[in-house]
Amino acid sequence: MQSKSETSDASRIIILDEHTANRIAAGEVVERPVSVVKELVENSLDAGATQITVSIEQGGKELIKVTDNGCGMTREDAILSLQRHATSKIRSASDLKAIRTLGFRGEALPSIASISILEMITKHESQPAGTRLEVEAGSITNLESVGAPQGTTIIVRKLFFNTPARLKFLKSAQTEFSHIAEYVGWFALAWPTVSFRLLHGGREVLSSPATGQRLNSIVEVLGKDIAKQLVEVHYELPGVRVEGFVSCPSLTRINRRDQIFFVNGRPIRNKIIAHALDYAYRGLLPSGRYPVAVLFLEVPPELVDVNVHPAKSEVKFSNEQEVHSAVYRSVNMALTTGAAIPTISEHAEPLGKPAPISSEQADITSKLFVPWPDAATQQHIQPMNLSAFQEALRRRREQALSEISDVGEDSWQKGSGVPVEESPVPEADFIAPRTVALTGVRVIGQARNMYVLAECDDGLLVIDQHVAHERILYDQLLRFDAESRSAIQRLLTPITISLSASESTVVRQRLDMLNQAGFDLEEFGRDTFILRGAPPQLKPSQAEAILRDIIAELVELSVERHLIVRSDQVLITTACKMAIKAGEKLDDREMKQLVEDLLKCENPFVCPHGRPIIVSLSNWELDRKFKRT
Repeated sequence: MQSKSETSDASRIIILDEHTANRIAAGEVVERPVSVVKELVENSLDAGATQITVSIEQGGKELIKVTDNGCGMTREDAILSLQRHATSKIRSASDLKAIRTLGFRGEALPSIASISILEMITKHESQPAGTRLEVEAGSITNLESVGAPQGTTIIVRKLFFNTPARLKFLKSAQTEFSHIAEYVGWFALAWPTVSFRLLHGGREVLSSPATGQRLNSIVEVLGKDIAKQLVEVHYELPGVRVEGFVSCPSLTRINRRDQIFFVNGRPIRNKIIAHALDYAYRGLLPSGRYPVAVLFLEVPPELVDVNVHPAKSEVKFSNEQEVHSAVYRSVNMALTTGAAIPTISEHAEPLGKPAPISSEQADITSKLFVPWPDAATQQHIQPMNLSAFQEALRRRREQALSEISDVGEDSWQKGSGVPVEESPVPEADFIAPRTVALTGVRVIGQARNMYVLAECDDGLLVIDQHVAHERILYDQLLRFDAESRSAIQRLLTPITISLSASESTVVRQRLDMLNQAGFDLEEFGRDTFILRGAPPQLKPSQAEAILRDIIAELVELSVERHLIVRSDQVLITTACKMAIKAGEKLDDREMKQLVEDLLKCENPFVCPHGRPIIVSLSNWELDRKFKRT
């Protein structure tokens, strides 16, 4: 039992020592190796660098090295930079109202140094010699003068060596590097006048020349296949300028991964921008597909709060209605000037019906689209009336935005940016091998172009046509071996596929499984692959589109959602992408063949994702419903 004095000592308020405070701050600032790269590159950009090289070993676990040709630091500033809240970017609290730099908190370097072995070599243009610092777990172990070019090099070794709990949560080296490649690519997009190089294990992965042209950076980062299908966006309202590129409706993705937003050069996530983009494409895309977009917003610093997230990945606008309007109008104008006109192509996908919009969401959207008077209109409005109009608009905007925030971030990621209420799965009598014998199965029809209806000796069966076909294809891919490769369709003309750095990293890691899935794919230079053959179940015209969807889902699972990807995930994803879709009309022969193939599967009851394939209604239950028992 604790004594009174022991209890008193344990509850006393104390000031934490600098080392402990830095390690706590590191938990917010440094989540994984990409966090270190982000902070160091931001510092390089704030220092005016025009050349930045990032070298990585073992996905950043063993080494992260960032070299720049920025202004560098004096000996005194180098030492001071390792103190918490030491910064050259703000001078007082009032500066927080108009942040013009990427970094400003003064926590990055001391936080990184507290959980690694850090070396800094820096030289200011005014100094005859450079300074070299060595730091271990936050303590300076060596300080000396060295010869060095102007700029700064920071080397981070053994990240999290003294925080094993954080270290064990890191993923594979390839996964961690995918995050780094993605972030460096974003910086290259936002800063086209800066030369970026990224190396992993001595191998150059990205090289973005400082041409000053955003489209050239897009070619390097996202690949020329995407770049050639983009249209330019440019629009300006008082207080907001929008530039960038969006895709033609013929270029879509299964997720939002290729939607990249920047505000004043900072890559961010923002639901207002995402909603405006969705609304501009409404009615142009199939349900569940998303456009590619690289948008750059310039907003007066005093109108944007970049201090709402520890990693500075989210921002809050004080002029959110104007931001929403500018994004919507800029994209809408780009699409209505010709980009949205469909072209006849064997690769074209049929347009689906837009996702239904709820009455609540329609009300919110109508409030967001309050017309803002243009300059010509404003000249004819008395100053008092214009002021009153603006005040009324602000009140309506605040109310609408509060309703949007109530919807929740996750909801805005679904459909066309419209919240969809997820209904609970109703209880059903799922077929299990030990309870129902699938004997005497006869197809009797199709419901909603989604479910095959059949009867068997024991009752009625409702079969989900998509997941049934997914199970069939998955089983076929599992049996695919060297002898089966003769069945691969050889493409008349091999297809060159250009990928982003993060995509190519994942593809290299899973290339064997993609080949097992029936894709004859081989590496052809940095971030480029050659597709020479496709699975026999695919039409040749579908091969590239399906492969890109598979790659996008693999990247989302391993990079975006930080999941440990199963060894057979490529086969699961391939089967899903090739399977008959919900909403596809089947004739009697196709339905009969589907059911026959399903019944030959070892497990016809659950798809590879774990979803049920068959729901049954027994004869006894059917008779009971009609009071025949």
